[in-house]
Amino acid sequence: MNLPQDIRKIFTDEINHVVKEMRNTDDPLAKLYFFSAVYGAAFRLLNIQCDPELVFTHHVLNHAYNQINARVNSILQGQERFMQVPPKLFDRLEEALEELAAKVERDEHIYPELQKIANLAYTTTGNGYYLYLKG
Repeated sequence: MNLPQDIRKIFTDEINHVVKEMRNTDDPLAKLYFFSAVYGAAFRLLNIQCDPELVFTHHVLNHAYNQINARVNSILQGQERFMQVPPKLFDRLEEALEELAAKVERDEHIYPELQKIANLAYTTTGNGYYLYLKG
C-alpha cells in the first residue's frame, strides 16, 4: 500500500487489537463484532489517505465479514441444519489477520493474506462449504 508509516501503524495497531480481542472469546458473534473493526478501520483511513490497495483491502474485509456473518446468523437462528462453519475458521481468520498486519507494517504485498481471508469467507457459502467437505 502506498501509505505513510503513521497511517500503516494505525491500521496495524487496529488489526492486532482485533486479533487479541477475537482470541479472548469463544463466541462467534463476538469474534465477528471484533472482525468488523478491521474493515471499519480501513474505511476510516480511506478518508485520510485514499489508496487503491486500501480500497481493495476494505472491500475484501467487508465482504468477508458479511459472508461469514450471514452464515453464522442463519445457523444461530436455526435456519441451517446441515451447513456449519468449518472448524478452525476463526482461528485461521485470526492467523490471516496477524499476517496481514505484519505485511502492512513491513510495507509488503498483502494480496496473499487477502486471498486467504476471501477463501475462508467462501467456505461459509453453499458451494464453498461443499468444496471444503470435498477436501
